[in-house]
Amino acid sequence: MRDSHVTHWMRQTVFFGCCFSLAAISAGEAAEPKTKVSDSKEKPVQVRIQVQNGQVVPLISGGAPLKKTESVKVPEGTHEQIAVIEVGSKRILGMRINTFCMDQAGNLLAACGSGPGQIRVFNPDGQLLDTWNIRIAPDAINVDQDGTIYVAGSGKLLKLDNKGKVLMTKEAPHAKAVKENNVKLREQVVQQMKARSSTVVNMVPRLEKMIQQIKDKSKTPTEQDKKRILSYERILEQYKKMEQAAKKVKEPTDQEIDAQVAAMSKRKLRVSSISVNENEIFIACSAIKGYGYEVWRTDKNFDNPTVIVKGLRGCCGQMDVQCNDDGIFVAENSRHRVNHYDRNGKLIKHWGKRDRNGVEGFGSCCNPMNVAVGRAGEVYTAESNLGYIKRYSADGKYLDFVGKVKLVPGCKNVSIMVSPDGDRVYMMDLTRNHIIVMARKPTATASTSK
Repeated sequence: MRDSHVTHWMRQTVFFGCCFSLAAISAGEAAEPKTKVSDSKEKPVQVRIQVQNGQVVPLISGGAPLKKTESVKVPEGTHEQIAVIEVGSKRILGMRINTFCMDQAGNLLAACGSGPGQIRVFNPDGQLLDTWNIRIAPDAINVDQDGTIYVAGSGKLLKLDNKGKVLMTKEAPHAKAVKENNVKLREQVVQQMKARSSTVVNMVPRLEKMIQQIKDKSKTPTEQDKKRILSYERILEQYKKMEQAAKKVKEPTDQEIDAQVAAMSKRKLRVSSISVNENEIFIACSAIKGYGYEVWRTDKNFDNPTVIVKGLRGCCGQMDVQCNDDGIFVAENSRHRVNHYDRNGKLIKHWGKRDRNGVEGFGSCCNPMNVAVGRAGEVYTAESNLGYIKRYSADGKYLDFVGKVKLVPGCKNVSIMVSPDGDRVYMMDLTRNHIIVMARKPTATASTSK
C-alpha cells in the first residue's frame, strides 16, 4: 500500500533540532537544501526552517533570528594531515565504515557494514592486517587494555578476543527495554504523526501573517523585503498543498503506524558509542521513552545494567561517550559542551559553548560530535562541520588546536582516536569512507594565530 500524500511527507520529514536550508518543499517528498541564485549582485535570501520547542519556525538570512558569522582565524595546529586510510571494501557492496577504535598497539579497528558486518584491522599506516566477519551490523566498537574487543549493534553486545573470535554475545540492556516498551512506543509514534500533520496546517496562517507584516511595514518595500516576501510565498504555496493533503488523512492507518514503530524501534536500538575501562562498560543510546540520550553501565560480562545518565541532547543520532578510570566524558553536541561524570553518573564538570568567532568553543549547529581521552587524561574533541580537532585538560582548560582535517562537512559521526604517545590523531570521514591521519609537526608548538 502506497503512503498517502501527507504521510509520505511526514515519513520523510523528521525533525531532530537541526536547521536546514530551504528554497522550496515538494509536497510529496522531503526537499534537498537549495538556495535560488539571484541575477542581481546582492546575495540571495536563504530561508531556513528550525524547530524551536516543538514548533517549526522559518528563518530568513538577514532577519533578526540569524546572525552573521564572522570569519574565524584558524590557529596553527600541532598536527598536520599526512594521509588517508581507505576503509571500505570495494568487493562487498555496502561494506562502509560506521566507526572505529584503536588497540594498545596503535592498530585501527574499523567497524563496517549494515549487517552482517566486518571488523577490518589496519596498522597505524593503513595497511590492512585482517578482516573479521560478524553477524551483526556494528554500530560501536572499543578495545580494553587487555586487548578484549567490545562491539555493539543490532540490539546485541559482543565480546571478541584480539584475534576476532567471538567469546560472548548478549542482548543489549536497552534492547530489552525497547521491546518491553513497545506499547508506549506506539503511542509516541501516533502522537508524533498527528503533531507533524498539525504542524503543516498551522504553518499556513503563520506564513500568511509574516508576509502581511512585511507588506505593512512600509509602503515602499526594499529589495530585501521583496525577496523575503517572494521566498515566503513560495514556501506558503507548498504548505497549502500539504495542508490539503493533510485534511484528507484524519488518522494514520495501522500499516503506517506499524512502519513508523519499526523505524523508531530500529533507531532506538542503535548504539551511539561504547567505551570500557578496567572494570566496566559504558553504552550510549537513545532514550527508551521520549527523546534524548542515555548512558548505561554494565560489568565486563554485560550484566548488572543500569542507566546512569539521562536527558542528554544530541543531534543526527550521535552521542559519543568515552571513559577512563576517572569517569566518562560525553560530547553533548546539541548543548555545545563536554560533560564529565563519575561512574555513577554524577556530573563532575562541564565546559564548552557555541563559538562562531573563535576556536576555544564549538562552532556550527551541533558540536563537538566526538571525543577521545589521551593517555595523560587530556580530552580531544572533533567537530564534524568544521573538521577541527582540539585538546583540553580534563577540567576543560583549552590546551591546543591540534589541526583542521579535510573532510566532507555534515552533521555526522566523526570518531577520533589518539595514539598512546599523542603523535598521531585519526579522524573518520563517513562520507568518503576513510580515516584521516594527522601527525605531529616536527616543531609543533601551542596554538598561534596565522
